[in-house]
Amino acid sequence: MLAGAFALLEVLADAEAELGLTEVARRAGLPKSTSHRLLEQLCGMGAVEHRIRGYGVGPMFGRLCEGRGRTHAWIRAAVGRPAVRLAKLTRTDVVVGVLSGSEVLVVATFAGHSARLPVIRPGTVLPSPTPLADVLLTGADVGARSEQVAGRSCAAAPVHAPDGRVVAALGVLSSCPGELARLRQLVGIAAAEAARELTGFPRVR
Repeated sequence: MLAGAFALLEVLADAEAELGLTEVARRAGLPKSTSHRLLEQLCGMGAVEHRIRGYGVGPMFGRLCEGRGRTHAWIRAAVGRPAVRLAKLTRTDVVVGVLSGSEVLVVATFAGHSARLPVIRPGTVLPSPTPLADVLLTGADVGARSEQVAGRSCAAAPVHAPDGRVVAALGVLSSCPGELARLRQLVGIAAAEAARELTGFPRVR
């Protein structure tokens, strides 16, 4: 039931306009009767609205998204200084990601060369498997593999909240796989710095 409700919310969040019951059910891959029952429950909670032309996301959904955005802002603020130093030191692009389901949502990027843009931009979703996803899902101390991320080899480390949870992954993207061994320790140091910065952001949950 919970999976079905989230499937419906995802469909409505991606829609450019209100959707009728039949179309919502089709896109979510759910029976029409199940979709109707869940949508009415979500309407009662304020997560969905039943409008004249169909269903759309409700005010509660917006508040949840705003809360997620604030969490990302705190993570970006905490990781910023260590990530900028890492990018300058290694002359590689630095990526900060958080989990979005089983995928990685990039919330910040820093170019290793100030004259160009990073190869990945914030808002990009990276499907698994990647070293970034590995450290977010497993909490491994440091992950480094020649596995490609946007055509680059990646070394990554988890950023821990004060309570020990992994809340983000910090990674470097190198065009040279042979550099990963050298980069692993630097990424781990930067991630540890970011974790210390997070102690000043007690609302990260």
